[in-house]
Amino acid sequence: MTVNCAPIVEVLFDGTNWTDITRFVKVAEGIDISRGREDNQDEIQPGSLSLSLINDGRFTPGLASSPYYPNVKKGRIIRCRMVYWATNLVTNPSFESGTGDWSAAGTVAPALAQSTTHVQSGSQALRVTWGTGGTGPAAQTTIYGLEIGNTYTASAYVWVTAGTPAVRLGISGGTTGTSSSLTGAFQRITVTFTATSNFHVLQLTPATSPTSGQQCWIDAVQVEAGSSATTFSSSGATLSTRYIGHVNEWPVEWDGGVNGLVVTQLTATDLLKRLGGLAPMRSLLEEEMLYLAPDAYYTLGEESDSTTAGDTSGNGQAAMTTYQVAGAGGAITFGGDDGPGTDDLPAPRFTPFSQSQGKGLRADLASGSGSVVFACWMKTSLPGRDFLQICNRFTGAGGAAFVLNVDLADGTLRGTAFLGDDVSPADFGSVGKTTNLADGKDHLVAVILQNDGGVYASIDGGTPGSGFSFGSIVSSTVDLYDRIVAGGFKDPTGGAVNLFDGSISHVWVKRTSSMPDWSFAYSAGSGATESTTDRFERLRGLLFLAPIVRGSSTTQMAAQAAGGQTPLQTLRDVAAVESGIVFADRSASGTVVFECRNYRYNLASSVTLTPDDFMGDLRWSDDDQLTVNDFTARRDGGADQRVKDAASIASYGVYADGESQPWASDDDALAVAQWRVSNGAEVPPRVTEVSVMVNAIASWSSVLGLDISSVVTLSGLPAQSPFTSVTLHVEGYSEYIGVNEHRVTLNTSPAEINEVWQLGVAGHSELGVTTRFGL
Repeated sequence: MTVNCAPIVEVLFDGTNWTDITRFVKVAEGIDISRGREDNQDEIQPGSLSLSLINDGRFTPGLASSPYYPNVKKGRIIRCRMVYWATNLVTNPSFESGTGDWSAAGTVAPALAQSTTHVQSGSQALRVTWGTGGTGPAAQTTIYGLEIGNTYTASAYVWVTAGTPAVRLGISGGTTGTSSSLTGAFQRITVTFTATSNFHVLQLTPATSPTSGQQCWIDAVQVEAGSSATTFSSSGATLSTRYIGHVNEWPVEWDGGVNGLVVTQLTATDLLKRLGGLAPMRSLLEEEMLYLAPDAYYTLGEESDSTTAGDTSGNGQAAMTTYQVAGAGGAITFGGDDGPGTDDLPAPRFTPFSQSQGKGLRADLASGSGSVVFACWMKTSLPGRDFLQICNRFTGAGGAAFVLNVDLADGTLRGTAFLGDDVSPADFGSVGKTTNLADGKDHLVAVILQNDGGVYASIDGGTPGSGFSFGSIVSSTVDLYDRIVAGGFKDPTGGAVNLFDGSISHVWVKRTSSMPDWSFAYSAGSGATESTTDRFERLRGLLFLAPIVRGSSTTQMAAQAAGGQTPLQTLRDVAAVESGIVFADRSASGTVVFECRNYRYNLASSVTLTPDDFMGDLRWSDDDQLTVNDFTARRDGGADQRVKDAASIASYGVYADGESQPWASDDDALAVAQWRVSNGAEVPPRVTEVSVMVNAIASWSSVLGLDISSVVTLSGLPAQSPFTSVTLHVEGYSEYIGVNEHRVTLNTSPAEINEVWQLGVAGHSELGVTTRFGL
């Protein structure tokens, strides 16, 4: 059995619309795709695509005559899909599963809906409800897999209500067929056309201008090779996305000298390459603070010999500089204290000479308008002191400032508004009065000054509590605030000084009318652990990625990590702690897949292949590549957990391995060591590679659905095999796409290691029978 297949290659040149470039692909030279990894011990590698394009100038970067100019640039998203069909090239020909792949067109587009009222094939049809008039109203679908120059016939059964315009089939921008002539009954209409592209849009249109509410039904749609319609086949075409990634470059070269054929040998790599090539991430606390898009952000994490602190918001604000407050003496020691959590950044230690003499840090900000939020992390054991001020650049009468203070009586948050000689101090509401800021611990304090005079606070990531209003004393000055001051200042009226004693870091300012959600920033800096799935969700949010999570986990990761690693490595660390994997989705750009270890547990087989389906030789391996019988899991700040398998060591000798990961507990590290030894102590013979010509086997549709981690069953194996049937996980694969040829080689590993005891899972919950426990 052989079915037809053809590639579809599209590029997102303008960032919005896919442009089909299939007709320029030298399919006879092949399209090569690879994804995944060689075996279950390797890291998932960036997926790649390579193909050759005939270049008439359209794929030349910077060439103004290119129809894609100026968007022929590296990094553009490219997608490769396959269309499979036996007879009918329509992907949704009888609407049994909905209206997918059909859309409405025109300035007054019709409404499309699945319907059982009038049906030609199966139990569903497509109901088309026209609007009044308009240009180009149509129900349409795209037909792929066409060969330029060949003749095709499209046909469909239509039911037209009496009084409703007749309908016809046509190719958008091309041939139109004869209009229907019956009402109140199904009639088959056709259009025959010559393909001028690898794809065309098939449309159902009214023959005359319709009126709102008029309806017709369409069913049993078919497009086939030839000049006449044959018996309808409900088995429509199948579309399968094989790859999505980013173009590495658009090279231009001449095949056979400068007068020869101009070609572009295009290569692309998927999302993992981009994540691995980006600049190293900062600590997760910094990343969370930056995610909130500040106008100015000072980590104050400079080295001990610093006297200034830089803005890392990317907005080019002036540095914070050290200045003397009243008299002499006092010190600000950069690097003199630990920053919050485990972000590895130090914090400056503010040590005043006295309550009224010492040093502070300040920075002049770009002018702005409207409400403002300012925030910082702080730590002190001494109440009654001011720690953060936002103000204008004038002092004395006419100066405006808002000061945050640690209350002398109970260590809670107080705020004071100054405007010239006017002073208005007040306690914050429920949030401000529940946290003792003078307890010697790190706290995150954020305050919003709204231009209507409202003032609210968030402490330690909490929702802003009941605030209070300073009225005109704030609302008349909020637009003047253009200086941020930490640790030391005089108030603008009587010159009172309450210099801070402790550490301040991560000073943050933004012009905004709403308080940001500080919960993620606080959890990042509080030293709390979190599950691997929560850490993955945090990272993918910071990286603006769409997520796919498969499986579930309660395994805890250690507190927030320091910076210095690429985004890809941070994601891989999560996968390593989980004993799972992470990889780029093959269908959706910007989407990363995180598979927890239990996703593979007892996973059902997707397809069964026999030797008649294989290409090439069947080969079993029984080497020691995957053998591990002595494993040590090393955890920073915790115990080294070592596990051995004495029987395996007696048989094969010592095969030692180990790794260091941020597990949150010694128990989690021990469980991983036990799991690795359990899997590696006695590795069974295995099939590492299976090749099939997909479009030449009966199970082609199931093979198209295989992805990383899918399970494949090989059955009917020769008697000389270690086993006559075996189940395998897909670890990766390579594809070759040619002219009506689609070859896939699967990299596989034994699925047996993930056959585990699971309560309530049929066939896997019998004690004494299936007693292998998952990690």
